[in-house]
Amino acid sequence: AQATWARAPPNFFDPPTGKTHNKKKVAMITDSEDEGPEVAEQISRVRQGEVAENEDGGITMTYEGQDGAVVSVSSRNNVTDKAAGKTPFSKKLRVAMIAVFSALGSTLFGLDIGYIGPIIESVSFKGDVAHVSDRESIPSSVEGMIVSLFSIGAMVTSFPLVSSYFLDVWGRKSSIMVGTTVFIFGSLVQGTAGGQTQLLIGRFVAGMSIGLLSSVIVLYQSEVAPASMRGALSTLYQLGITFGILVAAYIDQVLVDRNEGWRIVMGIICVPALGLLVGMIFLPRSPRWLVQIGKREEALRVLHSIRAEEEAVQEELEIQQELEKAKLEGEP
Repeated sequence: AQATWARAPPNFFDPPTGKTHNKKKVAMITDSEDEGPEVAEQISRVRQGEVAENEDGGITMTYEGQDGAVVSVSSRNNVTDKAAGKTPFSKKLRVAMIAVFSALGSTLFGLDIGYIGPIIESVSFKGDVAHVSDRESIPSSVEGMIVSLFSIGAMVTSFPLVSSYFLDVWGRKSSIMVGTTVFIFGSLVQGTAGGQTQLLIGRFVAGMSIGLLSSVIVLYQSEVAPASMRGALSTLYQLGITFGILVAAYIDQVLVDRNEGWRIVMGIICVPALGLLVGMIFLPRSPRWLVQIGKREEALRVLHSIRAEEEAVQEELEIQQELEKAKLEGEP
């Protein structure tokens, strides 16, 4: 559903004159979705609020609070200013769980980095893919291709023109799901390979998934997290990589010397990817991306589920203001 603006379009300025609109009534929500009673009650009050531009260029939302008193929330002009409200521990915990779970995407990166070295040297892999005896070595040129094609695939999807398409058009949540799906497909292609060509294709495809996931995971975590937790939760990306390398080393130690054990390894690393793919269905979209595509009411709904009421209103105003300024600065 799209936000309904009673007397003005969803711009706080009329470029290029800079004319301002005071007291613009905004119906923030035009329909209801499956949400908790607390969030629904908060939004039902905020939807009747009034938005006005301040003299300092900020924006103020005035609405009726839970106790019936009038609440005014203004956007911050300085990043060091305190938030309008304090996020409850329960919502901070939810944000932390979202960040930890989404970090599975970086764990996939670590798994792919860690498993390939021992597999290349395994007897079963040499016979199944390279078709050489256990006493022979895989040609160094082939080994180089197996390793480098993964990096080349990652470079393709992490290239700004490619990654920005997924991030801006598909969104953060959908991009994670796409990257995870591609990872599973690439791993299955590798795991069923009977020759070098199929394995190399699988390595390239798996690399493409990691390039996309590397571009979106930290961005998603930072946009869901409040400013007070953003730095700490963003470090989970690197932690996920190192944890994945550790797990891959252990799996290789146990399975790689078995007959076709390398294929089992390929199947095992698909398990966290499948879990991430299914789990992302139940996680929220990035509120910043929702505002960016014009779904302000849905963005506010997401923010209310992971922020204190006043903090949610303030952050939605700030996101909208930042995007409007960016549009103005980008115009000739």
